[in-house]
Amino acid sequence: MLRYMGAIDDSTPVVTSVHDQQLVDDIQVEKLLIHDVPVDIICTPTQVIFTNTPIPKPQGIYWDKLSPEKLGQIRILRELKSKIEQETGEKLPCGPSEKLPPMAQRRR
Repeated sequence: MLRYMGAIDDSTPVVTSVHDQQLVDDIQVEKLLIHDVPVDIICTPTQVIFTNTPIPKPQGIYWDKLSPEKLGQIRILRELKSKIEQETGEKLPCGPSEKLPPMAQRRR
């Protein structure tokens, strides 16, 4: 969404925080999916790691990977999809249906 809005690009660093025990030495690139975001910087309680990853970042929203059920759960994506379709006059693809686990109920 942020890429669509022009708020980020390939030079925007992706930073995450994890516990030291969650670190792994290597992730096989073949196991990554098209929408997986490579991390540039990992912060743990004891260290900051610059990954220097050559893995490319996703180029936007992969609509064909989002099921109707998943879109039903994420209002901002539904609204963005509708806006893009209205602006372009073209229907965006949608992924196959799936059975999702139940969502937690929010307190109001």
